[in-house]
Formats: sequence, structure tokens, C-alpha cells
Amino acid sequence: MEEIFYNILWIDDEHDSLGGTKGRAKRNGINLIPFKSLDGGMSELERNYPFYDGVLLDAKFFENEDDKSGSEDTYSSFRAKERILQLPKKFEIFVLTGQAEAYEDKTFKKAFTRVYEKGKDDEVNRLFRDITDAAKNQEDTQIRHAYKRVFDVCTERYIGEFAGQDLLKLLKVNEDPDIDFGFNIIRKIVEDLFIAFHKYNLLPIVFVSPTVSLNESSRFLAGKSLDGTFFTEKGFQHLEETHLPHQIANYLRSIISVTQAGSHRSVIGKHVKFVKTPYLFKSILFQLLDVLVWFKLYVNEKPKSENWQKIETEGPIEIHETTELISGKIINLNLDKGFAFFQPDSGEINTFIPPHLVESNTLKSGMAVLVEIEEYVDNRSGLAKTRVKRIEQQPF
Repeated sequence: MEEIFYNILWIDDEHDSLGGTKGRAKRNGINLIPFKSLDGGMSELERNYPFYDGVLLDAKFFENEDDKSGSEDTYSSFRAKERILQLPKKFEIFVLTGQAEAYEDKTFKKAFTRVYEKGKDDEVNRLFRDITDAAKNQEDTQIRHAYKRVFDVCTERYIGEFAGQDLLKLLKVNEDPDIDFGFNIIRKIVEDLFIAFHKYNLLPIVFVSPTVSLNESSRFLAGKSLDGTFFTEKGFQHLEETHLPHQIANYLRSIISVTQAGSHRSVIGKHVKFVKTPYLFKSILFQLLDVLVWFKLYVNEKPKSENWQKIETEGPIEIHETTELISGKIINLNLDKGFAFFQPDSGEINTFIPPHLVESNTLKSGMAVLVEIEEYVDNRSGLAKTRVKRIEQQPF
């Protein structure tokens, strides 16, 4: 059985020097995910709060990431609490501090009831026990641990963290679901999945840009119809070596058939309203969970990429790919989540590097690289964004 860890967001401007605390937490089943400032830590928590099981603060820390030593203040911890209380999810807030004035201050301890003193073994042991007790009672935590292998796929390395937030909503549905709510979210997660197939060069870009083509993507990845006829979709034919396993192809066909918009959904809606059960919704959801677990296993085996051929058609298909390589270096490597940023030598804006590229290129902070940057439309926000698509190490 896999060991369970609780994810605790930790804001402490001196966390780089506290490796012993991180290691000790790990041995107690706690994964401390550190930030130096109010802005850095709270921006992450507000964006991805379902991922976390608790919050640990220092009494004093920076307001902004680039603040200088000496600017730490308890103002930041009070502001953090205010922002945490605004979140849809309720968190226990723990404070681990070496500041005697904060630890002994009655006003501070009235605002923060769970305060522990740095440097004392019994205090740190008590802290970790209390964090574990509070975290394991979180409903989101219980669900994520019950479906751990599924939520392991909901990272930027695979299908994205927003998919994890959506899955939490779906797995909380116990009564008759709102058909549009449930099925629309499932369809969104399938879109995330197909975007991830493209990210790993297992699906041509025309299937996911400017919008995700669900039916065409499903048929292309399956490769063949039930009678063995090869599919040709959007001018491409998928070569046999990387066709989806029959069970996965059948799952996707079933999921898309039930969740796709249009007249077919009205028939599904009538059925759900007539029988008044969540069983169809649950069956489709659990098929999706099986597909997600399979996807992680599959891409980890590094299947052959771009395994397709272009089929000549009367109307040429335009594929917009940028090939310009830009020089720069790797910065802000996040070891916990696996992503990094590219800082161009030209002084232009920094660009996000997805975790699968960080891993496959064994990137390190400060490494000189050449990159290709692509534009894409964010599946959730609909906004145009940029990211690194390809990386080459700079020649010496």
C-alpha cells in the first residue's frame, strides 16, 4: 500500500535553511510545500486550494518574493489569515516560529491558536501530530487519499491541477446529479486529457487547437473502427503501434457518447430524470477514472511520439508551428511540482516550462538552453497563453 502524505502549504522566508524540518515532516507523512512570501504562498493557495490539507506559517515573513531581509513582519501572517478565511475550503492554520515576542504575545496567540516554538523537539512533534489529526479529517483529503492514483494524474506533468479540482466536485456527488453540471465537467476533463495527449506528441495539434475535437480525437487515438477499418481524421491516420487498448478506446467512446452536447444529450437527460438515479453519471465517472490511471502508466512508459502519417486531402490542413529557437536560461525550478520558467537572454517576459519537459530534459536552475515557444488557448479560462514547447541544451 502506498504511503499517504498530507500536503501542507508552508510560508517561511527562511525555509531554504530548514531542510531538517522538511525531512522530519516527511518522516511524519507531511509534505511541506514552501514559499517565502505572502504573495507567493497565497497566490498558490488561492489558485489550487483543493490540493492542500493545511497551512503552516512563520509568525513573520516577507510580503513579496523579492523583499529584502529585515522587512519581515507579523502583518503578513495576519493578511494571510484574512485571505485564507475567504477561501471556499476551510483550513486549520498552524504557526511555527522562533520569534519569542510572537510566541508569547497574547494578541498574536488569540488570532492564531495553534502556535508552536521552533527549535524544541517536543513542540515540533506536537505540531506534526496536530497537523496530521486536522488534515485527515478534511473531506477533500479523505477523497484524494481514497482515489490517490487518480489525483496523481491531476498535476501539470499530466492533465493539470484544474482537473483535480473538478474531480473533487464530481466525487462529492452522492444524490441525483444535475446532468449539465456533472456531464459538462466530465467532458472538460476529457478535453484536458486530449490536450495532454498532444503535449506528449501523441496527438496532432489540429485536434486540440483552436478547440478540442472530442469525437475526432477519440477515433484518431483508437486508430481503427470495430470492424478493423483505419480511421482518417483531420487528414491524419494513426499508425498501429500506439493505438489505444480496446478497453480504453471503448471507455472513451462511451464517455463522449453520454457527455457530448447536442440532441443526444436531451435523450440522456430524459433518461436520468425518469429513473432518478445517479448510476449512469457514476458509471461514466468511474470509466473516466480508469482512463486517467491508465494514461499516467502509459505516458510513463514513453510511447513512440508523432506516430502518424499525413493523408493527402483536397483541402490542405494548416498546422501553425513556430520553429524559432530562443536562447536563455532556466529559473524558478519548483522541485515539488516539477515546473520551471525560461528567462530569455533578450530580456523579454519569462515563459512557463511544463513539468514533462523539465523531467525529460533533466533541467537545473541556471542551465543555458535554446527553446521553442508556442501559443495556446487555456482550456479552462479561454485565454491565449504561451509556454515552452521544445528545449535544446545550448552548445558550449
